[in-house]
Amino acid sequence: MCKTTPSENTLTISRVMKAPRHKVWKAWANPEHLVKWWAPAPVVTTVQSFELNPGGAFDSTMIMNGETIHAGKGCFLEVIEQERIVFTDTLEAGFKPSENPFFTAIITFEDHPEGTLYTATALHKNSEDCQKHADMGFVHGWSAVAEQLETFAIQLQV
Repeated sequence: MCKTTPSENTLTISRVMKAPRHKVWKAWANPEHLVKWWAPAPVVTTVQSFELNPGGAFDSTMIMNGETIHAGKGCFLEVIEQERIVFTDTLEAGFKPSENPFFTAIITFEDHPEGTLYTATALHKNSEDCQKHADMGFVHGWSAVAEQLETFAIQLQV
């Protein structure tokens, strides 16, 4: 079950995952794993660049029925192993400003008696962008992705 918390210019989902934090982290931190859960099924994800370090590229494409439905380039801002990942589309690799900034994401991983408390927060520059993201299906989409991540992490052999 996901908990959602809207606030000014911010959208958040949280989910207790029945997988240990090291497995959830491993599923997130490896692009070969990420493509298996990153977009709500039946959308397929491809990763062009994934450099999990501050300033590193995060470039992925979402494809459905053979057509690109979303292509996103971004930059990792902060990476604290098994604790926190911050990335943004406001910047591209090497902290180069992007032309069409939309949001910054903060992903946190915390130990929980049942596994891992996973929280994903999207920060927006204004209420219009926040509402647009909500209207695009943030809660449903990011909750579905969190469920897919949990399912993948549970079966992950590490």
